[in-house]
Amino acid sequence: MAGAEGNLRQREDLIAMQLRPGNLVKHRSGGPIMVVDREVSHSSNEPLVSCSWVEAGQRHSASFKEDSLQAVNGDGSPRDYEAET
Repeated sequence: MAGAEGNLRQREDLIAMQLRPGNLVKHRSGGPIMVVDREVSHSSNEPLVSCSWVEAGQRHSASFKEDSLQAVNGDGSPRDYEAET
């Protein structure tokens, strides 16, 4: 069981690294590149992350489930934090 718990902790640490305020993310289903503002709540054990983006000259913001977001580079390509550690 320690192996499974260790893997879960590693995944949680990786997600936390990807979703730090100021990091770039994109919704897994598509959409604009967004900036992580902060983690806002733990609704039903699912953390929500507040993000903002600019579209057509207007600033927008919304909260998303943590697992619906993917870390990206400035060009929108996926960012691989595991390779960076």
